[in-house]
Amino acid sequence: MSYFSARRLLPSCIIAAAGVAALAAPGAASASLGTQCSGSNIGGQGSSLQKLAQEIWAPNFNTSSEKHACNGTQGTKGTPTVKYTSTGSGAGLKSFGVGKLEHKYDATNAFVGTDEAPNPTQKAEIEENETTLVPKTLNTIPVLQAAVAVIVHLPANCVATSTSNKGRLVLNNSTLEGIWRGTITKWSEIADGGDKLSGTGCNTAAGITHIVRLDGSGTTHIYKKYLGLINKSTSFATTNVKGESVGNKTWDEIAEGPENQSWPTADAVVRPEKSGNGPVVAKVAETAGSIAYANLADTRASTSFIPPTGGPNKATFWVPIQNKTGTVTYADPASNKEVAKLAESNCSKEEYTNGEVAFPPANTQESWSEVTTRTEEPHYPICGLTFDLAFTSYGAYPGTSLEEATTTNNYLQYVLDTVKEKEGNKNNGGQSLIKAHDYEPLTGTVLKEAQKGAAIVAF
Repeated sequence: MSYFSARRLLPSCIIAAAGVAALAAPGAASASLGTQCSGSNIGGQGSSLQKLAQEIWAPNFNTSSEKHACNGTQGTKGTPTVKYTSTGSGAGLKSFGVGKLEHKYDATNAFVGTDEAPNPTQKAEIEENETTLVPKTLNTIPVLQAAVAVIVHLPANCVATSTSNKGRLVLNNSTLEGIWRGTITKWSEIADGGDKLSGTGCNTAAGITHIVRLDGSGTTHIYKKYLGLINKSTSFATTNVKGESVGNKTWDEIAEGPENQSWPTADAVVRPEKSGNGPVVAKVAETAGSIAYANLADTRASTSFIPPTGGPNKATFWVPIQNKTGTVTYADPASNKEVAKLAESNCSKEEYTNGEVAFPPANTQESWSEVTTRTEEPHYPICGLTFDLAFTSYGAYPGTSLEEATTTNNYLQYVLDTVKEKEGNKNNGGQSLIKAHDYEPLTGTVLKEAQKGAAIVAF
């Protein structure tokens, strides 16, 4: 029986007293931190959506003169390194102890990247691994915004164009949700915003092939949460990753946790052989008649969906999505549309909600699992936050160290710094550095809460 499960059997007054005693006892975890850059090398794992961002942040942490970095001139002049392994959000969460059957914390990860913020149950599962009673140790820290692109590969001998986006389809929200619920099955049924499909291949009997992630995925979570905004109440027959029926579910019910890999039975989904967003993009590129979703950074990096291979008047492109009702308008996931040059995810001024009212929660020690966008946004609507999970008290967990906590604190504060040098990038913080890499920096209340959260990472 786990430590946390055992304490559930105790009366609340005893738990409270034990918690005070543990916090006061010699050797109990405390909110301490080493001198800047005195920490150890650390590793993180998880979100594939974060992969390209982490490949920028991690090396620059050791070259930047930004005040929280460690390039050999700050603090103790140490140069601890950060290594990030892209395994998918599901695998990252599991490594921190999420899962009904396993509650084992993997101390080899100083932090976990995830686009699926832990819900209250998952948060409790992680905190069950504590060896000392410290409340609210899990710290869910937003690190950037990202757009999830809808990508298509038209059937052979099928050409598309729309009124607002020549050479590409556009999709209304109702059509997008219908395609993924399995009520729209043919390319010829799509006729939004002046969409016209011509050619014999558009009427192929094979219909629309749905390609989804192999693994448990935060990108999937963001995408399904958006489909749930479009259609909150309708349930549908659902099949899990093992091909078993799991009954009728709504989009929100299959957006997180064990059901993250479940899809409408009508979709008959196809999965690539490998985990991550990259294999999804590659699978669509090679599969005529297919549709999928992937983060913008991985989609543009593949080059299959930008000119000259893809894009307008080609079979492979990403789709502008409805972002306003009334006079319906459509927005592109990239701020500069389908070209080779990197830019930002088109998530500027995004309003995040819990599905009904403005979000976020009060601080990073609360659950951020309900965060989503709106179907009406200033720009592209299918955007999401991605998070790094860390602890306010690493000392409450087995196998951790003051040095690990110190580097994690330094690194996350560097990632969330917005300082920008006028020329060059020697002093850029992580938020400024990530611009023009197909992500969008944090802003406003979300940024302020994230920065506060990084600052309280400690041992």
